[in-house]
Amino acid sequence: MTDIARHFSPQSFPFRIGIIFLLMLATSLSAAKIERGLPVAIEAPDLDAIMPEKFGGWRRIGLSRAVLPAEAELGPGEATAYRAYQDSAGRTVTLVVAYGPPLGDSVRLHRPENCYVAQGFAIRDRFVDRLSAGDSDIPVVRLATENSIRNEAVSYWLRDGDAYVASASGHGLLDLRRGGDGSADGALVRVSSSGEGDTAFALHNRFMSDFANALAPEARRLLLTVSNNEGVDS
Repeated sequence: MTDIARHFSPQSFPFRIGIIFLLMLATSLSAAKIERGLPVAIEAPDLDAIMPEKFGGWRRIGLSRAVLPAEAELGPGEATAYRAYQDSAGRTVTLVVAYGPPLGDSVRLHRPENCYVAQGFAIRDRFVDRLSAGDSDIPVVRLATENSIRNEAVSYWLRDGDAYVASASGHGLLDLRRGGDGSADGALVRVSSSGEGDTAFALHNRFMSDFANALAPEARRLLLTVSNNEGVDS
């Protein structure tokens, strides 16, 4: 064995010191993540399992003519679910749910303003409304969209950590208030249907209220529960 090989053999003092240093560094990095609120290991929620099949006069049906986000590979802890529901009068709505862990991108990528424009729709109108669901007062973004084939009405709420936001700038403001450490998770709940105007949005209100009231505690925690409405803007 050469002098260099002996110097860096597993039995040598420098080799053992190096291993100890690497272990201490790895421990320090994990501790830093925990201090900043970043998870060391992330498990994606099973969104399909926590969403109801039937509730408040609505039943799940097969997806059709839905404007769905372009599929992308999900990162650690990210989850999405796509569903369609119909009421007893035959009115149909499409539901898209996205969950993003701290530092995740899935919720941002599923924001309807991005999805619809990317698929050839023009946004004719956008405003923020309020929805009462059980003990929650939720700011809901309304979009009136159209392409060469049809009009589509869209309503969504976006939970950003312990607050709701209605725009990318609202998220940026919240992130600054939190110190920019990326420690907050998020969830987006989007409802859409063919048509436009107050009639479509009234249908969305009924669906979203029924949906929110039907959620089990774990689903409410992921999709709905916040401690304040900070960061809401138009």
